[in-house]
Amino acid sequence: MLVLLMLVTSCTGDADIPPLDEAAKLLIADGDKLLASQDLAAAGSATATERADRDSEVGCLKGHVQRFFRAQGDLTGPPYKQTPGSAVGLMASWLRLRGYNKVVDDLDLRDENLGAAVLRNPQTGITFFVTVRNGQKPHIMIVGKTSCYERES
Repeated sequence: MLVLLMLVTSCTGDADIPPLDEAAKLLIADGDKLLASQDLAAAGSATATERADRDSEVGCLKGHVQRFFRAQGDLTGPPYKQTPGSAVGLMASWLRLRGYNKVVDDLDLRDENLGAAVLRNPQTGITFFVTVRNGQKPHIMIVGKTSCYERES
């Protein structure tokens, strides 16, 4: 189901979104700010593992590309201090304050060991998928991506 959500949100055909290079810069900026946010620090910490530095055809139609920002990390403190749902809620709130809208209700994707949120910024076409899980490391996984763009020749 989660892979389907990523595919559905990947190729939107928005005409008003910025060009790929600009969208990639905005993706990196939003990703870096989320990683440095107090909302993430309240739950744990994460570091970037990919910074939108290369084109990817994953999730796009043939001849189209997008860029990814990926980060992972771990919850801090004892498990009762931070549940996956509350950790995801903090990061989703941070993104919503910056113009991102929920794509899917995170309550539908949540249980006691997993929290997930999918948010998209309609002005930039950038989507963030945030998951937090107990029991398996890394606990925190963040994937941000641009919309799909026609590959430049």
